[in-house]
Amino acid sequence: MSARLPFAFSYGNILLGRGRAERWALFAVDTHPYRCLSAAGKRERFLALLGAIEALEADFQLLRVSRALDCERHVRAGEQLLCARHRECGERYLESQARSLSALLPWRPEVFLAIRLVEGEQGVSGLLGAALGADRRGEQSAGRKRNPLEALRSALAPSVPRAAELEDLRRRADRLHARLAAYLSVRPTSALELQWLVRRAFCRALGEPLLEDLHEPRALAFECNGEAALIPLEADVVRWCEGIVEHRLQSLRIESELGVSHQAQLVLGALPERVSFPSHRAELLMRASESLPFGVDIALSARHLPNTLALRLARRGIQDADQILAAEAEGEQGASDRGYARSEQARELLSYLQSATRPPLLRVTIAIAVAARSPAELEERVEHCRRAFGEVRLFRPFGEQLALFLLHMPAGGRTLRGYEDVLTCEQVAGMMPTGAPRVGSRHGFHLGHCLSGGAEPVTFNLSEGSESDSNTAILCVGALGSGKTMLAQKLAYEAFLAGARIVDCDPKGDHALHLLEEVAPHCETVALRADPALRGLLDPLRIAPPDLRQEATVSFLRDLFPATLEPAAEAALVRAVGAVLRHCANPTCAEVLSALMGGDEAEAALAETLAVYAEGGLTQLAFARADQPPPAFGEKQVTYLRIRDLPAPDPRIARSERTQSERIGEQLLRLIAMLAGALMSAERSRLKVFTFDEGWRLLGDPAGRSLLMSLQRMGRSELAVPIISTQLLTDALLGERESLAGLLGATFVFGLRAEEEAERALHLLGLDAREPQLRRLLLEMSAGRCLLRDHRGRIEAVQIELVPRLLRSLATTPGARSTPSPER
Repeated sequence: MSARLPFAFSYGNILLGRGRAERWALFAVDTHPYRCLSAAGKRERFLALLGAIEALEADFQLLRVSRALDCERHVRAGEQLLCARHRECGERYLESQARSLSALLPWRPEVFLAIRLVEGEQGVSGLLGAALGADRRGEQSAGRKRNPLEALRSALAPSVPRAAELEDLRRRADRLHARLAAYLSVRPTSALELQWLVRRAFCRALGEPLLEDLHEPRALAFECNGEAALIPLEADVVRWCEGIVEHRLQSLRIESELGVSHQAQLVLGALPERVSFPSHRAELLMRASESLPFGVDIALSARHLPNTLALRLARRGIQDADQILAAEAEGEQGASDRGYARSEQARELLSYLQSATRPPLLRVTIAIAVAARSPAELEERVEHCRRAFGEVRLFRPFGEQLALFLLHMPAGGRTLRGYEDVLTCEQVAGMMPTGAPRVGSRHGFHLGHCLSGGAEPVTFNLSEGSESDSNTAILCVGALGSGKTMLAQKLAYEAFLAGARIVDCDPKGDHALHLLEEVAPHCETVALRADPALRGLLDPLRIAPPDLRQEATVSFLRDLFPATLEPAAEAALVRAVGAVLRHCANPTCAEVLSALMGGDEAEAALAETLAVYAEGGLTQLAFARADQPPPAFGEKQVTYLRIRDLPAPDPRIARSERTQSERIGEQLLRLIAMLAGALMSAERSRLKVFTFDEGWRLLGDPAGRSLLMSLQRMGRSELAVPIISTQLLTDALLGERESLAGLLGATFVFGLRAEEEAERALHLLGLDAREPQLRRLLLEMSAGRCLLRDHRGRIEAVQIELVPRLLRSLATTPGARSTPSPER
């Protein structure tokens, strides 16, 4: 047999059923990340949903449906970022990503809200009252009377909508939209979305239905008693039901355009009397569906019970509870604890309903549609679904499968007799039906997939920070081997395919981006070593941003001294740097030495000490002579800056306790970052990416943060993206969390090894570090898994994915790296 839709015509987002009371408005509700929110953030989401439900004051239907995602279409969104020079290897890269993603069979939860557009009390009494009210108005004008049953029959009969009625319904829907928008992000649905909602029900577990982009259900216009009227052409919407439904005892067999779908319709039994929020028991609809390895559809149909009717039900409940308690007390065993609890809960409900807000109650039926390609697979999924809902029992009613199937249709919001539960608005809001994984960019290269829900793919666009006028810097935090360097190289490779200018700073010597066969012809390698030919390459007076030259130069020269400088000596150093900047056309650190040599005895002593560093070792890289031009490089798309054996202090050791070589190494790394900034500033309109390991050296002191701030300013206006990686978050960084928040855009926190480090990382993300669940999540993360906070502040757990070739070629684990080769 063919299923009959609960509506016959749509007008915009308004659905007209076959009775005068069957007028519904359909809205799409934006989902939001929830799993990693703090307790305060979860409560904020709960209160928003609660406010929306209470503001409706009408029957409503919540549909949480699973959309199967087109993997190839998702990956192909990165095609628009490919540059013409690298399009061929970029196409191969996207094909590899699509193959890897298709094995996951990802799906995404989407939420729709249908609201009945009838004011006042619903049901037979409400319809009869409305009909009799209309008849009384008619009697006054026509002087005739009509039987009440005839009025009710007229109200229930299919009606011919007048054009004026449609406009009135549209105005009601607009008012509802404005009311909902104060609490949730909603929008009216389109005809295409309505068609998708109907057609997909017939091909669940088979794929996405074929849609007609330009098709909208029409109606025949004519004149009735001098008024414009519309006769819905039901054949238009019947076309959407192109499926033959075979109604079996506990399942449905549906033949559709995509094949045969076997479906079981389940319904929730009684919910727990008491739950705390937030908790897994309260967030039932979100948590249970996210724990399943396949998508299910959930329909929550709620009948609105106004406060006056709810009070009558509550008082009746008290009477019933007291009678049960009295009957138990007269028995041999006496009254049970459950009897006392039942009576207490009934009185608590009455007190709740008598509060100042006069809340309503909801008569709710929650149905779950499970689908599979075969009967055996269907039974396995049903059992899996029952386990996911835990203590809440799932029923599979005999002979009611088709009725439950129609409950999932838009405007099919009816409760199923015998499977209703009377709930408060708080209970429905606490189920969090709008929570779902949402993170990443709207478009970009494929980054990975969310670890919760249906493995939803995540895209990431390096230029999103500049495009949204927000912070561009990307921070990667994680223990050794957690995957942060692999992520930085993956992002740099995708930037290469997009034609970006890349400066790859590698203080550990384990990067391999420059070795890839397609990257090597466009790459230049600069090995920073104690070579006279490279003298002056890192001179801060040449490479530092103009507004940071004096501070960067003074900081570098001061840290070359074994002991802390006296105030007078430091003042002399500052004066000399300032004089060189003011009077020299080509200022260099060698000119600073000359200026100090011409001073008093103390200044000359400073110059003699600095001259030792200017003539040997790595420090000679920072002392350029005025007559010596800087080394020529920077013409290629990729610049690989390599420096090894640079002393690296423990970031947890105070700066005053570090050795001189460690302080010098820290200063040299800062100069390398300045050199990268200088290379990137040469091309203002081109995307530029700078990768930097050992990022705590930049973030851990004011001068480094000033440098990063300078790169940020360049990033917003000139598309520069610094990617900073670090193993540890020190106390100094945490003490500057507010200043760091103004520096960082997207943040990736990979697996950590200690509770203390996990707490610091959560603090940096703005999450509650006291949450044991979040700390355990970070401590148990395997390589490649991380918490991602995107440029819009959304946080989700994500698995970073590299195609097999990049995974082998860019591996930083000794012995795991293979010889790079082009994609085949």
